Amino acid sequence: MKSISILAAILATGALSAQDSANNLNARVILFGESIQTRGILLGQGVEDKADRQTGPGLRVMGRFAEGSRWNWELAGRFQSSARMVTNRVINAPPYTTENPANVLDATKVKVDYSYWSVGAGYVLPLGDNVDFGLHLEGRAETINPKGSYTQTGRAGGTGYIDAMAVYFRPWVRLSLDVKLRTGSFYTVVGADAGFAGFKTNQRVIPPMSQMDDQTMRSMAPTWAGSIYAGIQF
Repeated sequence: MKSISILAAILATGALSAQDSANNLNARVILFGESIQTRGILLGQGVEDKADRQTGPGLRVMGRFAEGSRWNWELAGRFQSSARMVTNRVINAPPYTTENPANVLDATKVKVDYSYWSVGAGYVLPLGDNVDFGLHLEGRAETINPKGSYTQTGRAGGTGYIDAMAVYFRPWVRLSLDVKLRTGSFYTVVGADAGFAGFKTNQRVIPPMSQMDDQTMRSMAPTWAGSIYAGIQF
């Protein structure tokens, strides 16, 4: 519900901006589908889990800072998507004895949820009448939320449940390329972009699933993103 409220506010802002600037063609409302893959983390010595790729929808609103300027302010939000963890194997080291039995962790029912909201600025450079190249700098508040049930064998065996969450504030850079087609009083815009995180966090410890710490969850945050998008420019 929080993400929906944020996106509704963004859409309202974009609509007002579009009404104020319709004659100047300086506001965009964009729907995008973005693909990411969270980074792998260690769940045992030499046992890395890296959830599958995931794709989620989002909304971006852009408007010029000033009349005739190529710089734009941007607000965006990406809805939550998820991918399952893949570990189903022994996570402790041999030799296995009655005091150190094999500990098989099955985390395949745990999903890693990902979403964000962002604010930033973009420089849009025309490459002809209908093609634009963009350089975008934005700050993202990314939410990483591993959630679901898992099982373990060994001395502390049984079924557990994790529902942990970390919010990660980072700078991102995006490069975009799009085509504009005149449709009545506005333009239809279609394009693609690639984004790269300004920095990343590394895992420091190997926590039990039941005690996933903030540092470990932040280390799961993706370092790249790719999307395709379509929208309108007023």
